[in-house]
Amino acid sequence: MRTPKLVAAALAGAGMFSLTLPAFAHVEYYDLNQGRRIGDLTAAGKIKSTEQYGSTPSAVLALSNSAANGLGVLSSQSAMALNNPEYWNGTYQSYISAGAFSNLSYNAATGSGTAHLVVNDVTDSGWGAGTQATLGDSHRVGFFNFRLATEQEVTITWNVDTGDGVFIDSAFSLYRGVLPYQGHDDAVEKLNPKTGLTTRVQDALDSASAPVDVQGIASSYRNTTASGPASYNGQFNALDNWGQSNVSGNWSNIEFIAYANANNPAEGYSLDAGDTLESLTIVLGPGNYTIAASGALGASAAAGGQGVASFGLTNLRGEMTFSATALPVPEPGSWAMMVGGLLITGAMARRRRTA
Repeated sequence: MRTPKLVAAALAGAGMFSLTLPAFAHVEYYDLNQGRRIGDLTAAGKIKSTEQYGSTPSAVLALSNSAANGLGVLSSQSAMALNNPEYWNGTYQSYISAGAFSNLSYNAATGSGTAHLVVNDVTDSGWGAGTQATLGDSHRVGFFNFRLATEQEVTITWNVDTGDGVFIDSAFSLYRGVLPYQGHDDAVEKLNPKTGLTTRVQDALDSASAPVDVQGIASSYRNTTASGPASYNGQFNALDNWGQSNVSGNWSNIEFIAYANANNPAEGYSLDAGDTLESLTIVLGPGNYTIAASGALGASAAAGGQGVASFGLTNLRGEMTFSATALPVPEPGSWAMMVGGLLITGAMARRRRTA
């Protein structure tokens, strides 16, 4: 069995080891329906996105450009994922040549489909950092999105490896909703808002009474006053709601649903892919969804962490599979039997109450 030091040394010799370069980038979704990595929306795309979602709520815009809470100018426009496949082209979206998709299918009428995706810009600890009180740097997590038009059973798997047979503890979180394209930490919404040079105040977009975004989602409370963490590493929250903006002032939140981090090798890595493979199967209703995935080293004990710190590895290989399948509709005879059974049960209950 290789030790962590030998793993790091092997990667350094292969030119795949880095302590300084961030993996991933701003929010640039690997779209599991389109089979493309979307970097941003064009001006025409933002117009279509705003038509789809609506304008930013007035309660949010009222906080715009407030020096006291560190906010910049917030935009009424949306810059979130487009649902209409007619707009999935270069007129409305800009693309990034990253990630290798295969086994791709998508039924626009239901959202059913499959995708297999390999990316090569994963860190060993981006997700783990998001479980800590100081939260995580969103630049070190990969973002994937998908859309369902009807209720579906969704299965997601995720694994991270070095490319030479060493598998790294990995994890992902699933959220309802989407963040704006090119959103990133400290773009408009500051990590530790201040008045003057020293007095830290609460960020109104992450307060206990934070307003909801255009999707109807509010961020969780992030204590940015003097009683909170001295300095947040970022805004990525692996275990709760959170929000983000881009330099154009487009802003939104995502709502936490579940996370997968069950397979945690004691040393933080393994030579067996099954020791680190994470999987989640869940029934989801129609709507937009976001997956945030990366390595899980440094995760809190409450989130399955084993006390293994980051090895400082970036540019790792991440592999995701995705499937969305419509739930089977009961046969007419099954419906009749079920309804008949309910009627009989109700009649028996009424007789018992009468007696």
